[in-house]
Amino acid sequence: MSIGLKRGTVDVVAHNPDWADEFEREKERILEACGNKVIAVEHIGSTSIPGLVAKPIIDIALGIRRLQDAKQLLPYLKKLDYHFYKKFQRQLLFVAKGPDEKRTHYLHVMRYNGAKWKTDQLFRNYLRTHPRAVREYSDLKQKLAKAHPDDRQAYSDGKDEFIKSIIAKAGVRKQ
Repeated sequence: MSIGLKRGTVDVVAHNPDWADEFEREKERILEACGNKVIAVEHIGSTSIPGLVAKPIIDIALGIRRLQDAKQLLPYLKKLDYHFYKKFQRQLLFVAKGPDEKRTHYLHVMRYNGAKWKTDQLFRNYLRTHPRAVREYSDLKQKLAKAHPDDRQAYSDGKDEFIKSIIAKAGVRKQ
């Protein structure tokens, strides 16, 4: 199985069922390293949705009690080759495994059952049960990847309205 993508670039590929196995292996490593400091670990993002094209990077949501507790995880995550990347309003993003030329995993540390946790799960679960939405999202992602192969921000921005619409269809506004 090939995973990884150069930082800042966009390339979407056909869904690979092996991504679920890779997530499970990484989940075990995280739980073994972090123990009871973690409440839950979930596979999120496009690689978690069968049939959906995706950037070949495994997105992982790590649920903790309070966001400020994330600092306690730093030494454990560093041993797993996770490096702090950026703090957002409702999450911290760690980047894992690989140099800028081949990022393979993104670890999103967030408050378990907080707004970000809930909308990520809601979006994933809706797509897992709505094949038509998967086809629409795949088409959009392919179009955006072709238009913005070297601009990850433009690619992400182009998906925003679709994501908001799915969350609204699923019954919750994006927070």
